[in-house]
Amino acid sequence: MSAMTETGADGGLMRVSSDKISRLMDLVGELSLSVAETVHSPDLAGLELTSFDAAVHRLTMIVREVQDAATELRLVPVEEVFKRLRRMVRELERQTGKKIEMVLEGEETAIDKLVADQLYDPLLHVVRNSADHGLEPPAERLAAGKPETGRITLSAAQVGSEVRITVADDGRGLSRDKILKRARERGLFGPDEEPEPSVLWKVIFQPGFSTAEAVTNLSGRGVGMDVLNTTMTALRGRIGVESAAGAGSEVSLHIPVSLAFLDCIILRLGQRLYALPIDVVSEIVQPAPADVMGVGAAGGSEMLRLRGRWIPVCRLEKFYDEPTAGLPPLSSQVLAVVGTASGAIAVPVDEVLDRQQVVMKPLTGRLARVRASWGCALLGTGEVALVLDGNRLAGGGGA
Repeated sequence: MSAMTETGADGGLMRVSSDKISRLMDLVGELSLSVAETVHSPDLAGLELTSFDAAVHRLTMIVREVQDAATELRLVPVEEVFKRLRRMVRELERQTGKKIEMVLEGEETAIDKLVADQLYDPLLHVVRNSADHGLEPPAERLAAGKPETGRITLSAAQVGSEVRITVADDGRGLSRDKILKRARERGLFGPDEEPEPSVLWKVIFQPGFSTAEAVTNLSGRGVGMDVLNTTMTALRGRIGVESAAGAGSEVSLHIPVSLAFLDCIILRLGQRLYALPIDVVSEIVQPAPADVMGVGAAGGSEMLRLRGRWIPVCRLEKFYDEPTAGLPPLSSQVLAVVGTASGAIAVPVDEVLDRQQVVMKPLTGRLARVRASWGCALLGTGEVALVLDGNRLAGGGGA
């Protein structure tokens, strides 16, 4: 049922069921596809249609505004999730015997309702980790010259087309020695390997990974951070971790504002279409033969030189284990330079087709196992493009 509550002479608030909004989002997506299908109809090919082209431009702009307006209907402030976590901190104080102050920042930041519904449990695991592992007992904090009360800061902000949610504490920070010891025991690193901090911190998201000495109702079971990792992958998000010994740690989540529509660059490689989110593509280049280099034996990896630095090349044919005999030279292709959490990579394609705001659909069933993909993009031509995840391309894949 829908109900309206007046909030004054200047307007009111209307409560509408999420099913109705989801239905509207689906219809807007179908409208967008239908308009694009009409505009790109083969019956119009080769015709001089000056007035029609001007009308198409206006129609396209209106459809885009309708998409943006429909997306905003499903946005809710992240405040509700934050307040639930604040209430949970009181329980954590009682269970840990520590004094904890939670500071909320940016609660008014808007986020997709579908994302908000899935964020509470993963964020709860991060806050629990901060309270149990990160913050020291009051006596230890006083001895270290810190205030007796530990602080956990939960903040949100919109950065471009993403929402960044950060959980930071002023505790002891991540223990490199403990994490590295446990990672070596599990065979994640060699006995003499000394990984970079950014690489080492990622192991805390491995299923079953825990450094707790004893199992409690808060931690030690090796679940929690891997739940966060799984949820963020499903939401097309990414995770960043920073830590300083004795000064605390920070976990940042980067999540798209909307899950329904995505600004993409459409690429063609052979007979296949791919899409890359526009905010991860830094540039598109066509290299000279002198700017590409092979590494290793025949069929090994390749590198692209871009303004004095070498960038690894990710051939989609090799990534998806397709026949790689007779691959075209890189100098005959265009390369999309993609920013990832582990640095830039270059993805060779035959052609850059268009920039579009596409309708996103998840891959389900057996297609859900396609590596390094956020899902599929439905194009106005009736074709389907695979939306690529640059971070998983750079990491060699993974489910």
